[in-house]
Amino acid sequence: MLNRFYFRCLSTAAKSAEEKATKVSLIKRLNYENKALYGAVIRTRKKKVVAAPQTSRNETEFSSEIYWQSRNVSRIIETQLPPATTTPVIAQTEPQQAGLPTPFTRLELNSMNRFPLVPSSSGILEARWPLHEQHESVEYKAPSVNRVLTATMPEASRQALLRWKASKIAELGEEGFQQMQKEIFERGSNLHSVLELWLAGEDPPAAMIERSSSLWKSVESALANVERPAQIIEKRLYHPYLHYSGVVDCMTSIEGKYHVIEWKTSDNPKKTVAATYDAPIQLCAYLGALQASNELRETKVENGAIFVAYTSGKPANVHLLNSTNMRRYWNLWLLRLQEYWIRYRDGTLPEPI
Repeated sequence: MLNRFYFRCLSTAAKSAEEKATKVSLIKRLNYENKALYGAVIRTRKKKVVAAPQTSRNETEFSSEIYWQSRNVSRIIETQLPPATTTPVIAQTEPQQAGLPTPFTRLELNSMNRFPLVPSSSGILEARWPLHEQHESVEYKAPSVNRVLTATMPEASRQALLRWKASKIAELGEEGFQQMQKEIFERGSNLHSVLELWLAGEDPPAAMIERSSSLWKSVESALANVERPAQIIEKRLYHPYLHYSGVVDCMTSIEGKYHVIEWKTSDNPKKTVAATYDAPIQLCAYLGALQASNELRETKVENGAIFVAYTSGKPANVHLLNSTNMRRYWNLWLLRLQEYWIRYRDGTLPEPI
């Protein structure tokens, strides 16, 4: 009886193993036939989910480099633009089509990041570059320094600005948002008006000082070492080789050395150069245009200064940049400018904010 039971178990196990082997063979055979008919199975890798960049909890509208920078736009008005146009260059938008013409050959575009800040003694490098005097040609417009920095700003900063703008419009409405921007612009414009008179060697009237209120109070004590009258005040610039434009705030002597100066306003402390975001790059772009346009043939200028006046009236911060630092930021500017023209050519520039 026991032997019969063992025999049945062994038979069942053998039969089960045989059935499994048959099924495996059948599956293998089907797979073989499918592979012969349709080819091997293509396996896809699972896509990694990339977390969105985290922004600082203390982020405000003034944390965005382009917001802080763009609120200090030039006071040059439309009537002071070159006669070839009636609107500021920054207001122009490039058509987003692939293969757009640029003022540069492929070789020039590739070697743009080696263009000197200060003209070389031999002039060999500059001589290889043609002059792009088509300041406002139909084919390609000279972008302003602000336009270049806006278009090539880090994506995280761009998204932070877009979020801030959307939240402000939701809070204030479209008209309220426009009014807020107008007030910020007027605030900086009033300070520039006072500084223009002061730099020209005149004493600003009390009414003008009153309009600039705490900003003039903030910056006045920082002007002790600034020589006046200044050689250059609010001058429109154009780089004839690298084809960009801008407006430099001032060029004068500080403690016996000539500096290109940029005036900034802020609600928040800017105690280090890093805290001024793209301001030193902007400053070097202006100095490069001054040098290339022969504006400084009789004057040696290699230094820069950023004055940050505060709406609270606290003493302004002054950041002095020597020639070594200026060359470093100039190299960063050339990389941004190169990126701008490559993206312009390829039709991948972002939409203006």
